Amino acid sequence: MTKRLIDVDDEKLDAVRQLLRTRTLKATVDAALDEVLALDRRRRALLAERGVDAEALADPAKRQAAWG
Repeated sequence: MTKRLIDVDDEKLDAVRQLLRTRTLKATVDAALDEVLALDRRRRALLAERGVDAEALADPAKRQAAWG
């Protein structure tokens, strides 16, 4: 694990903290990162059900075809 010094938008942090029901900055950041990773897994699973390669969605035309 690496310590990092970053600027954080306090309003966004408070909003995310309320959504995730976390108490500390560390817990909030960890939970938010977990949520993003879980969202990506769900997105990839949905795309796989449609027979779409998630990596192909970097191409705007393929992305439109997948969701269109």
